[in-house]
Amino acid sequence: LRDDPKNVIRSFYSMMACAFSHEQLTSLEHRWAWGQYYGPPSTDGAWFELYRRMLINEFGEDTLMIGQAIPREWLGNGKQIDVKKAPTNFGPLSLTYTGVTSNEIKAEVKLSDRNPPKQLLIRFRHPQEKPIRSVLVNGKPWKDFDPKKESVIISAPGENNYTVIAKF
Repeated sequence: LRDDPKNVIRSFYSMMACAFSHEQLTSLEHRWAWGQYYGPPSTDGAWFELYRRMLINEFGEDTLMIGQAIPREWLGNGKQIDVKKAPTNFGPLSLTYTGVTSNEIKAEVKLSDRNPPKQLLIRFRHPQEKPIRSVLVNGKPWKDFDPKKESVIISAPGENNYTVIAKF
């Protein structure tokens, strides 16, 4: 909620050591809440919740954020992140990030038409922390981006499919 990717990523990797059963190699329920939850493996544990929010996060009833705290290394040259039919408050979402090639990172987002967000934010965390210089949205130049927050802002998204290319 504080939008602090470095600390989120540190917590993510720390939880890989302490929020997993070392016997079953699976994530646990919220380990520190109640002793009885330290037991069955779970896809609803704290690690999975954090992982999901790093990739897809909703703010209130109207904002969908993509890639809020992706580790920079995950967007390196030739690397790719694929998410298919992830449940969100705005309907199922699919996305693909394609890592740095020729100083570009591409995000392809497929939104549901069930309940579109009022605002779509897509973050581009360059592996070398380079600032965004320009953006294309569905092949057209786009001016609504924030280099400091590394984000592209799409207000009132009216389409289901977006291809967003950030150039560095």
